[in-house]
Formats: sequence, C-alpha cells, structure tokens
Amino acid sequence: MVQQLNGEQLKDKIYTYLTRVIAKPRKKIGGFAICPFLKRYLNNIQIVITQDYSKTLDTTCQLLGPLGIEAVVISGYDMDYDELEHLVDKKTRKFKKQDIEILFMHPETVEPPLPLNYTFKYAPLIIVQRKSTLQNARKTLKNKTNYYKYHK
Repeated sequence: MVQQLNGEQLKDKIYTYLTRVIAKPRKKIGGFAICPFLKRYLNNIQIVITQDYSKTLDTTCQLLGPLGIEAVVISGYDMDYDELEHLVDKKTRKFKKQDIEILFMHPETVEPPLPLNYTFKYAPLIIVQRKSTLQNARKTLKNKTNYYKYHK
C-alpha cells in the first residue's frame, strides 16, 4: 500500500527524490548520478500533482514545447501498474510526432535499469520530457563515458 500524502507533501517528496536520489553521484555506477544531466535542467523541470493523469498528460504534451519547459514530472493518486503502462503507451502513440518522450516509474517497479534500488515508493511518476534533449544526453553518455556499462 502506498502512503497517502497531500499534494504539497507529495510535491516535496518528489523534489527531494530528484535532488537527493536521482541527481546524486553513486560509486556503484562509476560516480555517475542515476540521471547525470538532471542538475543541469532542474530549474526547468515542473512537478505537477493531478487527479486525472490522462488530461494532465494531454495538456503537458501540448504545452511542453510552447512553454519552453524541459520536463514535467506528473504524480498523484495510486494507479495500477498495468493501467499506468497502458496510459503511457497510448499517450506516447498520440504524441509520437512531437519532441516528447514519456517515461514512467511505479511504486511496484522491481527491476530498474541500473543496479540500485531507486524506485519512488510514494506514488506513480510520469516524466514528460523533450525527446531531443534526452537523445542528446544519451548520445553524449554513450560516446564520451562508460555510463551504459552499468545498465542491466
């Protein structure tokens, strides 16, 4: 069972998670952070708490580019893992022609791609970010570092 938090508490937990877990360099993965570029873009990332993931995803995907935001982390109520995966797949297909990548993490995620336990346990997270930025970061990590040798 996921702990119930109000919107501000959840927003604070997500921000703390991003800064203290995801952006923190780890010896176990060669001194890299789980997301090595997060600190660079932290001031251009929004956290949105919602009661309607579908509508919030639609709005976020439509406004990400025009507002110049790099990424939005969406969270809210607990949702079944398979239902969340289906929603993300559906929105990914809907917005496939835009410069958007939609990723998710669920409290029941058991096998993250890196050999660390970093699953956010309080609520599902949906991350909407610029595909071009993500692709450039992945290319840099692949070509200039050994970051991907730590992935499962």
